[in-house]
Amino acid sequence: MTEHLVTIDNVDMHYGGAGGVHAVSGLTLNVRKGEFAAVVGPSGCGKSTLMRLVTGLHLPQTGTVTVAGERVTKPVSIVGMAFQNPTMLPWRTTLDNILLPLEIVEKHRGRIRRHRAEYVAKAERLLDMVGLKGFGSKFP
Repeated sequence: MTEHLVTIDNVDMHYGGAGGVHAVSGLTLNVRKGEFAAVVGPSGCGKSTLMRLVTGLHLPQTGTVTVAGERVTKPVSIVGMAFQNPTMLPWRTTLDNILLPLEIVEKHRGRIRRHRAEYVAKAERLLDMVGLKGFGSKFP
């Protein structure tokens, strides 16, 4: 039997509840471990919804999503997603936005608490590399 890394089985997803916008319907997809998959389509066809379902940022109304053998019921720590639009939280500084993933991903929480100064210094170096030196304390 082939091991699937991602299994999406008969998934329906609506935004705004059952009577809202129908994003995907009857979606079924399997991606094997080591396989490369690309999702291509016009704006509004469900590509971002698919990614949000696989990452656990959204949960389907019907059907199941499984990643690495575990049913997705919350955000999945072994996957990441680059959003189409800038997604910075306006109430957090640039630096705090950069460090946010380390604060919310469970396996990194303790490490960032213990070594925050080290992570801040690294983030400041990264800001400098992209021409944003001194912007860590600014709000987006």
